[in-house]
Amino acid sequence: MDMQQVTIYLRAYKRKTVEAQKWVTIGEIADVAAPSEVKAKVDATKIFCVPEPDKKGKYIITIIEIINRIWKDYPKAEIQNLGEPDIVIEYQPNPTKPKDIWEWVKVLGVCMIVFTGACIAIMTYNTDTSLGKTFIILNQMFTGEAVEQPFLFTIPYSIGITVGIIVFFNHIGFRKITEDPTPMQVEMKNYEMDVENCEIATITDRRRGEP
Repeated sequence: MDMQQVTIYLRAYKRKTVEAQKWVTIGEIADVAAPSEVKAKVDATKIFCVPEPDKKGKYIITIIEIINRIWKDYPKAEIQNLGEPDIVIEYQPNPTKPKDIWEWVKVLGVCMIVFTGACIAIMTYNTDTSLGKTFIILNQMFTGEAVEQPFLFTIPYSIGITVGIIVFFNHIGFRKITEDPTPMQVEMKNYEMDVENCEIATITDRRRGEP
């Protein structure tokens, strides 16, 4: 088979983090499908040189740059991109060290903030809607008695809120109820996509010399 006329499929990633290395190869930022000899060479092909290895930075590699680089070795190759048109390279000058204790501290801090905010939001909603008075009226309608603490309604209401939160967030402790992504995971993924698109647009404008 003529390797110059081979078909090469690329699936470029949207983001890649590299640590303490000067060169980035095509195999690090994209999945390559091609005959084994061609794939090995394309995977090992250097595509980007970090301009400042001692500083953190974010850079963009476009799929056009990758295709042009492959064509230098395989000028007759048919190249098809099945992934992203732009890849964000996030460079770290030093290898990231795991900080388990600090990560747990941050998680607990976020949990406390979220828990406190949720409690305040529920109490504010109950106050704004005069839910306590509504329970008293409902209890009087169904039982004929006017009591300040209608447990017939407040207890099921509290249980319902707890069950609703568990079902909504799809978690009981560290275990998921179903394999579906939780609403928080969906929102975080949407946020990450928006951030990546903004970063790509900003870096692209900078490369073009636009403010």
